[in-house]
Amino acid sequence: MKKKWPIHIMPMLLCLVMLFNIPAYAAETRASDRIVRSTVTLSKKSNGDLSIYFSVQANDIMEKIGATSVAIQRSSGNGWTTEYTFNTSNTPALLVENSDWHGMVLTYPPRFSGVEYRAVVMIYVKDAAGVSTQQLTS
Repeated sequence: MKKKWPIHIMPMLLCLVMLFNIPAYAAETRASDRIVRSTVTLSKKSNGDLSIYFSVQANDIMEKIGATSVAIQRSSGNGWTTEYTFNTSNTPALLVENSDWHGMVLTYPPRFSGVEYRAVVMIYVKDAAGVSTQQLTS
């Protein structure tokens, strides 16, 4: 008489493999449960000034939404040097209240020409449950 255990074991092994199978999929990453989307762009205007645009969209009405700072940085031999920083003290319009979206354009006349610049924006949203931040670099 032949042993039939391999025939009985195979379906059990297959069931176990199917039970412990972990699905793999790609999911969109978000900065937080509050921030749905945020963006920053930096462009050079025809007169040589830099134009910085940022926006942030929240999933609901926030107590405050926008950016706490926008640092204008230039490339140097050893990395990046901050040339100027827009913040809520010198540019109060960076943050707005009771909104689910905020965006604005800032203009900056660079000190040097022919140098690479970037903008580093600190996104900020606040609701009754807490605060979320996200750093964006153009």
